[in-house]
Amino acid sequence: MVVGFVRTRDQRSVDRRHLAAFVGFSAAVVALIAGISGAAATAVWFGPAYFHPVRQGFLAVFSVVALVSTGIAFIAALFSRGISRIALVIFGPLMCLIYLLVAASNFGN
Repeated sequence: MVVGFVRTRDQRSVDRRHLAAFVGFSAAVVALIAGISGAAATAVWFGPAYFHPVRQGFLAVFSVVALVSTGIAFIAALFSRGISRIALVIFGPLMCLIYLLVAASNFGN
């Protein structure tokens, strides 16, 4: 996603399809950063997140940002073209699968 972001950064003013790819890769990078930050926060704070309200809020904000950014990246893929479209379309379901696996890992807590 970072490579796609760097490649489309220079071409974003060419036409709408390049702009859509740039927006999609930007949202994908934000989703990855938010997802990794939320996972890192969970790993650093051992134990379930429901014990402290600050932990709940922190994880909720990162989760909402990651989900919204993933949706924006997937929608932007529908308006982009070429390899950018393929990368962004694959990114959406892949992130949803990761969210599903993270949710399933919390059932035992």
